[in-house]
Amino acid sequence: MLLIEIWIWGTLFLPYIIGAILSAVIILLIRKKLINKDKEFKTLIYAIIIIFCVLLSRNIGYSAMGYLSEKPDKVYTEMKEINDSKRLIGLSKEQVIQLLGKPRGEEDKDIYYYDAGTTTNYFFFGEKEFYDLFVSFDENDRVKSTKIDFKPGG
Repeated sequence: MLLIEIWIWGTLFLPYIIGAILSAVIILLIRKKLINKDKEFKTLIYAIIIIFCVLLSRNIGYSAMGYLSEKPDKVYTEMKEINDSKRLIGLSKEQVIQLLGKPRGEEDKDIYYYDAGTTTNYFFFGEKEFYDLFVSFDENDRVKSTKIDFKPGG
């Protein structure tokens, strides 16, 4: 139980801890340059360094932890490859249905919706994000664009 609590608290506060360590290193490096300055000036400089390092580490840290721990499922990987390769561009509605299957919702619209899979963030307690692939058609019923987007509410 103790290891789980350490892991949870470490996960929550790791960027702050890294920011505090970084600010301590910077303060140690510049301390000799501030020897002849008055105490209030040094305190102000130290406070600015600590606040800057902690905020920077927090902003970068949580984004990096989320990115590094996020794993896509097979469907997301395949749909992302289809979207990124732009290989659907120019295909007819029938060809898209033949390749991807029947879309969700009504077929007679200018946009088809497909399930594009999920990503799971294992670092933050297995949180899942769900995605859709949007296939847009032009006036000739040819694919003009595709897009993968986050599906709110999963």
